[in-house]
Amino acid sequence: MNVWLILIGMALVTFVSRALPLVTMSGTPAPQLERVLRYVPPAIFAALIVPALIVPNGALEVGLTLWAGIIGGLVALWTRSMALTILAGLLAFAALRWLGLA
Repeated sequence: MNVWLILIGMALVTFVSRALPLVTMSGTPAPQLERVLRYVPPAIFAALIVPALIVPNGALEVGLTLWAGIIGGLVALWTRSMALTILAGLLAFAALRWLGLA
């Protein structure tokens, strides 16, 4: 019973925190807010990806994942294509592993 109360409470908090801005804001956001919100997706993406590249096993490591990430990052800067970036990172990871650099 206690677990269900916790789950329901977490669901309510999540729902309210996401629905509140939709209910309270009317019209379009201010230009300053739009300018700031433009940087949120890259910041979240970096926060999710960079630790996995630099600290894959819990300790600072310059290894296969970092090099594949660097190659993927360079492709991203060059092409601005998410599909090509993912493909380049995966191919770089596979090639480096195949060469025995893992």
